[in-house]
Amino acid sequence: MSHSTQLHWDYRDGKVAAVVAAVVYSLWVVEVVLPGGSAVDGALADRGADFARFLESAHRIASILVVIAAGVGLGLGARERTGHLLAVSWWCMLLFGAASLAATLFPGPCVASTDVPCAAESLAEGVAGATAAQALVALVALLAALASVVVLAVDRRRMGDGRWPLVAVVAALQLVTAVAVLVVAVRAYAGGGDGDPGVVFGNLQRVHLAAVALWLLTVGLLPSLWKRTWTPQDTRTGH
Repeated sequence: MSHSTQLHWDYRDGKVAAVVAAVVYSLWVVEVVLPGGSAVDGALADRGADFARFLESAHRIASILVVIAAGVGLGLGARERTGHLLAVSWWCMLLFGAASLAATLFPGPCVASTDVPCAAESLAEGVAGATAAQALVALVALLAALASVVVLAVDRRRMGDGRWPLVAVVAALQLVTAVAVLVVAVRAYAGGGDGDPGVVFGNLQRVHLAAVALWLLTVGLLPSLWKRTWTPQDTRTGH
């Protein structure tokens, strides 16, 4: 059978998956810019809203795309090209995608998989459907995304990639927002919530989602992550 007729993954599949996932994680902007949109809570704090159900489905698809992108990255031989650091970054990205997918399956009030404050607040207030497992999964997703981008920045610096400062900036942004989100989550849980029914999805969580989207966009557009190193086996492709 000709190689051209066999189903196989190409590096472009991974790039497209990462970029599309980045776009999906930025869809909260649509609600804010629409007439009557809220910059304080909105659909991301109201799982029963029509737009929230759309976002939840979109995030579920995005998490699958993240898993595909990470799988393609690992399949292209990360260890052979750059050692173990890039492979660690891909594995952390894979964990983020898996945790994000799991988060969409919980019945609690949180729409965004990395919304640890929502999970902590809803747990503290006894919101219907809120469980400790949901908070744990959200924490895993947040930390996995952070670990992936930080390790990626270190790997690009070690490999002498001229674009490593860009990756470092994205990593720094995600680090600052992730720490801030965790602080808010701890305060919400320790304080027993704000006393009002439901949860709030504020600007901090939106900025963190933007940082996650920037990371995925960077992964998708950074050409050095997707280039194969030539090997003698490549000479057999024409046979």
